[in-house]
Amino acid sequence: MIIVYLFVAAGCAGSKYGSANKNEKVTIVPCVKTDVINYAMIKNQDKPTTLASRGKSRGVVDAYAGGLVSIGVTAVKNMIANDKKKYTSTWTQGLNDLYFYDQPSSQGPFDPVGMQFDGFTVKRVFGAKKGEPGIVAVVADFELDTSNYNEIINNAVFKLRVKDIHICFAKAKVPASSNFINLDFQITFTTSYIGENGTLNKDVELGKFVYSLRHAPLDSTSSGYKTYYAKLKDSVLTGKSFIVPRSYGYYKQSNGMVVPYYNQGQFSIAVNVTESSKDSFINELLINSSGIGVDYTQSVIMNKLQPAAKPTFTH
Repeated sequence: MIIVYLFVAAGCAGSKYGSANKNEKVTIVPCVKTDVINYAMIKNQDKPTTLASRGKSRGVVDAYAGGLVSIGVTAVKNMIANDKKKYTSTWTQGLNDLYFYDQPSSQGPFDPVGMQFDGFTVKRVFGAKKGEPGIVAVVADFELDTSNYNEIINNAVFKLRVKDIHICFAKAKVPASSNFINLDFQITFTTSYIGENGTLNKDVELGKFVYSLRHAPLDSTSSGYKTYYAKLKDSVLTGKSFIVPRSYGYYKQSNGMVVPYYNQGQFSIAVNVTESSKDSFINELLINSSGIGVDYTQSVIMNKLQPAAKPTFTH
């Protein structure tokens, strides 16, 4: 009986790096920067040619259709199964009433001039007491991907990349024999705005991003800790988002005239994080139906979905 009790007790024991959820606090801090878009770096673009001038070639049509297929296919990503609550946990935070641009515009709802959003930092701490900051469990710094200004200007979309990320403690329980955690970040951008025709567009989802970490070390003193997180820097998140549309309204000029203008683009960020400390609780493949993951091509997804070949045995 004593042996059985000791066995059960050992099975319930957890790592000191897990179950870090007492007096938990999650914060999101936006990063604002003047003139995020460096217009001097934007490539010059000639006036687009017409279909007639290109000879109505079949190749052009096929290439365009192929692009639509690639964008329309949703991403394959590893998601944490929700059937083992004991070793999984989630935490969320949001930020509202942010301004995407530093000035209004007279040019249109997607005028990128004055774009000031440059990313954000999400942090989870625990053990916080009155007057004390608490212990940092997770800090993730995401920044605007500025490797392709033309994409922002031409397509009115942006991507995010990792500036820095570190995980030291998990909210989920971690087995005593393991000091690792799996994390999935799901980041959603939304806005509400008034169109030029007076239509109110409420809580419109602009885009969604996913970033997954597998077997991320928690022990900062371990040999591979710094190497693991150093490799994550500059990695691009799965997904894209439209830049925030400016809401239509009117502004009074210094000469007293009231003219139509587009505002600074209010938006919100919501971050949902799911943790799992056991690899067996992670589904290998899942087609996400929310439309994210335009970074994946159709061929990659189809290859991932192919059933594994059955093993052959020789005598």
